[in-house]
Amino acid sequence: MEPFYKTYKPAWKSFYKLLFLVILLIVLAGLANYFKSGEAWLKWLWIAVVVVDALILLYICAKRWTMSLVLKDDPAKAEDQEIAFIECNPLKPFSSDFRKSIEIGLSSIVHIEVKQTLMQTILNVGDVVIASSGTGKEEIYAPNIPDPQSVRDEIQLHANKDKKSSSED
Repeated sequence: MEPFYKTYKPAWKSFYKLLFLVILLIVLAGLANYFKSGEAWLKWLWIAVVVVDALILLYICAKRWTMSLVLKDDPAKAEDQEIAFIECNPLKPFSSDFRKSIEIGLSSIVHIEVKQTLMQTILNVGDVVIASSGTGKEEIYAPNIPDPQSVRDEIQLHANKDKKSSSED
């Protein structure tokens, strides 16, 4: 059987609050320029808006690139039958909390839950929460995953397949 590796990243549209803030800052600066055109402080306002918007967009990119939920199912390697959540905190580059990684064996998964707010439901994103038999509590919390129901179904499919193959041994 073929090895299966899939990585899930937070959806771009899940950052709707921050993207709305970027647009709002541009609109407010545009309105100030419209009503007070010719004012010297407006140049500094535009510079501030561009800098703040650039920082917000950089933060969005950093959060998306540094967070992933990885499903590994390689029947040939027992150590590659797991779900892993890897997260780096770009705001703490010199801390021991910079990189966090949690792995759960597929046969140990007892509960997979999808949590969604109203806006997440509209955007078809959600938080995937996974609990293992080792602790019985939520160990992996992967926020803002696109199409979370299909991700949950795919993880359950591989977890159930792994449980069946381990019970046959």
